[in-house]
Amino acid sequence: MSVTKNIRRKPILLALLVGLCGNGTLAALSVSQVAFSLFPIIALVLAARQLYQEYLTVPMEGDTPLCTLLAFLIGVFSYSAILRTEFPEMGTNFVSVMISLILVIWLALKMGVAARPSAADDLKS
Repeated sequence: MSVTKNIRRKPILLALLVGLCGNGTLAALSVSQVAFSLFPIIALVLAARQLYQEYLTVPMEGDTPLCTLLAFLIGVFSYSAILRTEFPEMGTNFVSVMISLILVIWLALKMGVAARPSAADDLKS
C-alpha cells in the first residue's frame, strides 16, 4: 500500500529559485571575480514575492515546509558549487557538492520520488 504524500511542488521550485538567486545576488555584490548584474537581484525579488504570496494564499501542510527549506538550501549550496567550479581560485567545491547531494537525496526521499517499494507492493505484482 503506497502512501500518497501531500507535498506541493510550486513552493519547492520557488524556494530553489530563491536560494539560487539569493546566492547569485550575494556573489554579484561581494565576489570580485563575478561581474555585477541586475538580473539575479530582480529574479530574487520576484521569486521571493511569489513565494510569499503562495505562502499567504495556500496553507503549507505536511512536509511542505521542510521540503521548501531543503530546496532553498539546495539552491544555495549548488550555486556555490557552480561558482567555485567556474573560479577555482575561490577554493574547492567538494563540501558544497556533497552537501547538495545529501540534501537532494533527502528531498527525494521526503517527496516520495526515491521511495523503496514496500513488501505489499511486491506481493501485488
